[in-house]
Amino acid sequence: MNILHAHSHFAFAGWVFLAFVLIFANKLPVQHQKSFSWIALLTILSSYGMLVSFSIQGYKLISIILSTLFLFVTYWFAYVVLGRLRQMGQLVSKQLIKASIWFLILSSVGPFALGFLKALGYSGVVYQNAIYFYLHFQLNGWMLLAALGLIALEFLKDQNHQPISTWLKLFIGSTLPLFFIFTLWAKPLQYVYIIAFLSALLHAISWFVMLFKLRKRTAKLPYSINFVVLAISLKVLFQVIICLPEVSSWVASQRNLIIGYLHLITLGCITPVLFHQLILKTIQTELLNRFYLLLSFAYVFLLFLQPFLGLYAVVIPYYQDLLFIISVLFAGLGLFYYLRLRLLRV
Repeated sequence: MNILHAHSHFAFAGWVFLAFVLIFANKLPVQHQKSFSWIALLTILSSYGMLVSFSIQGYKLISIILSTLFLFVTYWFAYVVLGRLRQMGQLVSKQLIKASIWFLILSSVGPFALGFLKALGYSGVVYQNAIYFYLHFQLNGWMLLAALGLIALEFLKDQNHQPISTWLKLFIGSTLPLFFIFTLWAKPLQYVYIIAFLSALLHAISWFVMLFKLRKRTAKLPYSINFVVLAISLKVLFQVIICLPEVSSWVASQRNLIIGYLHLITLGCITPVLFHQLILKTIQTELLNRFYLLLSFAYVFLLFLQPFLGLYAVVIPYYQDLLFIISVLFAGLGLFYYLRLRLLRV
């Protein structure tokens, strides 16, 4: 469990958040450049600290101090980014990035609630939902909307958001009640299922309407960004399906489906955008990028496939070994990206 906590905290802070810091520092109007440098430095220190402390001791004093430090770093980042967004017009990218920053701030309620609940001796449903609160607003709020904001900033250029104004607001707004899909595992009252279903349905409809209205532009996207569009489309459909009571009960009992959903977002919806911004346009890494997308597809596909095969008492041979091999290949791929960057500097 300690390794799992270390993995998630390091991935969120040391990879995704740090990558967004570097990208936003170069993409948004120039101001407070030193602030971004300090934010990046503190993020690196806290993320590596959490990697070590969570691996060794789990949720203990040092880990709590470092994770709290990271939360305050995210507040600083939010303050700087929101200030720079004021210099932008009413663009699609501005609406998405601004919303993502507010969701980043909102997500921090989860960790603070965990500390409060733990001090009071609470556990069970409330405690677990506080964890899911953090995960939802990090993944579906902050990370996803920030990634979409970067896509809009590059590919919609100076276009305003009038053609999709209403649907964009609905897509962003439905993210708030969409949190309730994360509470269905506890078999709540019927009205919670209704809220979750309507939120997921509105989220999906608004997404596909925006795709339709922007179809001429999305047709010209590079393959890595089209991969992201496909991943988000699958994600929003999955969210609608799991709102059915029978399905949600089954999904809650299938750990691999939950892990698959989380990795569909991180590997399929977020990371390709980060690679595209940080690496794709700087180095000729076509083969590496395609290999990454292949690994991501294979990993998520296996995570989703095994629970469905389990309904028919079918087990994928060497299932855990396959997941481990793909994980090792991910690490090797990261090393190759790093080496290409080093070669570029030389």
